[in-house]
Amino acid sequence: MNGAAHPHRPHLTLHALLRDLNIDPARVAVAVNDDFYPGAQAPDRPLEEDDVIEIVRIIGGG
Repeated sequence: MNGAAHPHRPHLTLHALLRDLNIDPARVAVAVNDDFYPGAQAPDRPLEEDDVIEIVRIIGGG
């Protein structure tokens, strides 16, 4: 995840991972392998041990 190894648990889903990391899906964008989603629209898909996950925090500015 984000270039670092993260332990995989059986039956882990994308939404559960975000919850475990205390990440609000509405404030991030997520990529799983080559699929990109605004975090709030990310499907609650099961994660596989070899999935590559990138989580990018959205920062507003002016």
